[in-house]
Amino acid sequence: MIFLIKLADIVISRKKRAFEALKKYNVDGWLIISSGNDANAEYLVGTKVFGTIAVLLTRDKLISLVSSLEKSMIDENTVDEVLSYYGAREFIAKLMEMLSEISNGRLLVNMGAPLAAPYASRILYSHAKIIESLANLYGIELIPSSSFVRELRSIKTNEELTALELAVKATLNAVESVINKIKPGMSEREVAAEMYREIYLRGDPAFEVIVAFGKNSANPHHKTSDKKLRNGEIGYIDVGIKLYSICADITRAFFTNSVDREFYTIYKVVRDAQDASINIIRDGVAAKDPDQKAREVIEMNGYDPKEVFTHGLGHPLGVEVHDVGPALSFLVKKESTLKENMALTIEPAIYIKDKGGIRLEDDIVVKKDGVLRISKAPDEPPII
Repeated sequence: MIFLIKLADIVISRKKRAFEALKKYNVDGWLIISSGNDANAEYLVGTKVFGTIAVLLTRDKLISLVSSLEKSMIDENTVDEVLSYYGAREFIAKLMEMLSEISNGRLLVNMGAPLAAPYASRILYSHAKIIESLANLYGIELIPSSSFVRELRSIKTNEELTALELAVKATLNAVESVINKIKPGMSEREVAAEMYREIYLRGDPAFEVIVAFGKNSANPHHKTSDKKLRNGEIGYIDVGIKLYSICADITRAFFTNSVDREFYTIYKVVRDAQDASINIIRDGVAAKDPDQKAREVIEMNGYDPKEVFTHGLGHPLGVEVHDVGPALSFLVKKESTLKENMALTIEPAIYIKDKGGIRLEDDIVVKKDGVLRISKAPDEPPII
């Protein structure tokens, strides 16, 4: 299938969705100030700048205030008004101009409780104080944006879902290319270097690549090292490519010759756990249930999930690799449910301490009566 899509399509679809959400929440605007720390700015303008950026969404337009050094990074075909500044004094002066449009109105700001809503609280203390002062000056009521952001970003637009399919396809192609190059004697770092080359030929890293060999594969989050691959060991690559401001996230296990037969059994159990959990996902399902289903399969096969499956089944995907929305986890609240067009990872695992571990991670989209399975781990592990 050929996808004809551009970053501008993604940004415009998000802006349209955000306009509708402003009306629903009966507010006059949403303000984001980011110094590279708030993905909501990228969500609205489609790119991450290096300096401080202010983004204001009103009922009828999207305004950005960006350093004059980075003005060219903002697409003026998707952002209705692009202002630039040079230096802190001009930044504050133009921020005042922006906020004057919300005089005596109600303004959403990302100033919520950090632990309760980290996706809507990433604001520097100094910026928060500036906003509070200007709100007093213009009679603006400041409202924490946590509920708004959660609803806005957890459900993907059709354009975002198309971009996700492209990002996943690019990631799978990159992983396949690298796995075909792996040989015993190569180090984790060497494989990671090959992986980064393939990523940058296609897009950008969604996160830091993880490569783990042998005992290191028993660590869910391993720091890629100089460890060299030996015959008889297993390994995994955890990687994602970011395209059109959407992140993919894929993990693939691979075997060398003479691997302990137990790992072939583990691989099958993990694949079965993944399939079983995906089979119950649909609109309205409790976010806890797929995680529980995967654990039941692992336990039925003689492994204690409390010991060998030490993280949740999956997480939302979007502009961030760990995006906004309900995780698939035993920790989420019972009332947390999955909704149509949420994008998620499914990543069951079995980790055997001091021996190795297998995690298979694929990306799916929740649909009304099931899922769109964007990727699927191979039934048998690739042997290098």
